[in-house]
Amino acid sequence: MSEEPQERSEELQPQIIARLKRILDNHELAHAYLFVGPTGSGKLAVARWLALRLFCLHPQNGEPDLTCAECQRVLSGNHPDIVTAAATGRQIKVDEIRHLKAEFTKSAMEGSQKLFIIRDADKMTTGAANSLLKFIEEPGPGVYILMLTTNKSAVLPTIRSRTQVIEMQPLKRAKLLEQLAAADIPKGERLVAVGLTDSIQQVQEWCADDWFKQAIIAVSQWFNSVSQANMMAFVEVQTKLVKLASDRDKQQVLLDLITLIWRDALLIANGVDDPERLHFVSEQGQMQALTGQYSMSQLLTISQLTLEIRHLLSQNINFQNIVEQLTIRIVQTLRAVGAE
Repeated sequence: MSEEPQERSEELQPQIIARLKRILDNHELAHAYLFVGPTGSGKLAVARWLALRLFCLHPQNGEPDLTCAECQRVLSGNHPDIVTAAATGRQIKVDEIRHLKAEFTKSAMEGSQKLFIIRDADKMTTGAANSLLKFIEEPGPGVYILMLTTNKSAVLPTIRSRTQVIEMQPLKRAKLLEQLAAADIPKGERLVAVGLTDSIQQVQEWCADDWFKQAIIAVSQWFNSVSQANMMAFVEVQTKLVKLASDRDKQQVLLDLITLIWRDALLIANGVDDPERLHFVSEQGQMQALTGQYSMSQLLTISQLTLEIRHLLSQNINFQNIVEQLTIRIVQTLRAVGAE
């Protein structure tokens, strides 16, 4: 349970923690929960808090004391009665759930409780999810299951219907910018990052070796070319963007940056100049110029095209093909005569 170690659950999700305290005080804790929220919203932090609270030997005012032997083992990730499952690669497969099921059959090693945490529950294959169903229905006394996901709709309905769903709100922009500044993320990168994720850790990983800065520059340069209906943008896909797209995660970030920069352009075209809603501050001049060059219909069409690209990677379509085809369609849209 080491993800997001700097993020405190009571700061991220105070209402959720207060709700869980009331549930625990009333001895009404359900056996299975689905924590739903965007990356960085504190799902794992809340799961950690609940683990600490369940196993703490000396809770004080509804909070774990963080100093007892049980709390120390939870914090170090070495508690024998807490079992975590996570995706191997892009999926949680049946083998991982089989291991989890084997742990279900064992009694708690030291106490009367066992806690199972399934991260990225939306990544369970259908077979894995179906394999887990009966254990969610009949987990046994003292057994609790927490499933974490950013995408509730991707979790099987049969799983959702057997859990208590807790929705977590994303961090407010001002709070996230403050945390990114404290983490020494440069201003340009953090203004863009808040449009993509709520996870400080994720942004820090992107910024390693200046990758995120280079990605923002490359997408901005591509935008400046393609927004002028210049087919040089097609060349820039190969010479700049593809070079930065070294793995699937980075490819997805690049596609999200493309969607985000065109979102900013559409907002400006609609008269929105509120800096609180914009991300690519350095490109606002070019975006303002688009308003006089093209019709709202053209810009709306392009915005819709960029919204459609995010799901193409999951269909195993080549990254370069995705962006090259998008570039061609944008140029065709902007060159269309009499578009309304």
